[in-house]
Amino acid sequence: MRLGQRQIEIFNAVMIYKSTMAAAESLGTSQPTVSRELRELEKYIGFELFNRFGKRLTPTNQGQLLHKAVSRSFVGMAEISRVAVAIKQHNAAHLRIASLPAYAETFLPLVAERFRKTRKQVHLSIHSLEEVPLRQELTTQIFDIGLTEGIFDSGEATGGLINLGEVVCVLPQQHPLTYKRVLQPKDFEGADFVYFTQEDPYRRKIDQVFEAEGVSRRYCVETTTATAVCSMVASGVGVSIVNPLTAAHYAGKGVVLRRFSISVPYLLNLWRPAKGLRSSYADQFIYAMREVAAEVVKKMEGI
Repeated sequence: MRLGQRQIEIFNAVMIYKSTMAAAESLGTSQPTVSRELRELEKYIGFELFNRFGKRLTPTNQGQLLHKAVSRSFVGMAEISRVAVAIKQHNAAHLRIASLPAYAETFLPLVAERFRKTRKQVHLSIHSLEEVPLRQELTTQIFDIGLTEGIFDSGEATGGLINLGEVVCVLPQQHPLTYKRVLQPKDFEGADFVYFTQEDPYRRKIDQVFEAEGVSRRYCVETTTATAVCSMVASGVGVSIVNPLTAAHYAGKGVVLRRFSISVPYLLNLWRPAKGLRSSYADQFIYAMREVAAEVVKKMEGI
C-alpha cells in the first residue's frame, strides 16, 4: 500500500471541518468512506491522527504536527492552480513575490505603494517566509521575484543585488550610548546585546567584527527577525545592530539609531526565475525597489 493523495485530501478536510460527515459532504463522498480512509491512513503511517469519543474526533498531537506539513502542500497546490488559471486567461497582471519578513514588513510596503500609483491593475501576492523555507519555496518556480538575505545559489535562478547601505546600531531611548554619534566596537564591551540566531549570515559578520576587536558583549536574548530585535531594544532589553531597513522603520518608535564605526555593507539578494515566462511587471517592480533602496541609503546617511 502507498500513501495516496485522496487519503491526504480526506485527512485535510476532517481537520478543517472537524467532523467526518462535514468532510464527506465537502469532498462529495460518504461518511463511511471518510472513516475507512482515515483508518487506512493511520494504519499506514503507524500512529493515530485522532482521539475518538463516540462520533467526535479530536486531533492528536501527532495529527496536528502532520497537518502543518499537509497545510503547506495544499497552499502550494492552491497557488499552482491560480498560476494555471492566469496562464489560461493570459493574465500577466499578477506579480508573485517571496520575501523575508523583515522586507515584507518594512521595505515592500513602500515599494508596493510606489509601484501601484501607476499600475493599479496589477495584483500583488507577497509571501513572507524565513530564510530556509523561503529558499525551498523559490525552487518551485511559481514566484516572479524572491528577496533573500543570503546568496541564493541555484542553476534555476538568476540573481542580483540591491544596495541598502550599512548595518545600523539600535539603542533604547535614554541609553548611555545614545550620547555618542558613532559607536565603535569597544563601546559595546559588557553591554546587554540582543542577538540574531546562529544561522543568520549577518549575525556571523557582526560576531567576527567584535571577535577581531576582542570585545565581549553580554548575551541577553536571541531572536530570528530584525523586527523582533528592534522590539526587544525598544522595550529596553538591550542594544543591537540590524539592517538599515528595519532600523529606519523603528526610528523614533522607542529606538535610537547610531552609525557603526566598522563598515558592514547590507545587500539585499534578488532572485529571478531563469526559466519560463518573465513578467515585465517584475522588471518595473524591481526598478521601484531600487528607487526606494536609494532613498533609504540617503536617509540613513543623515543619522
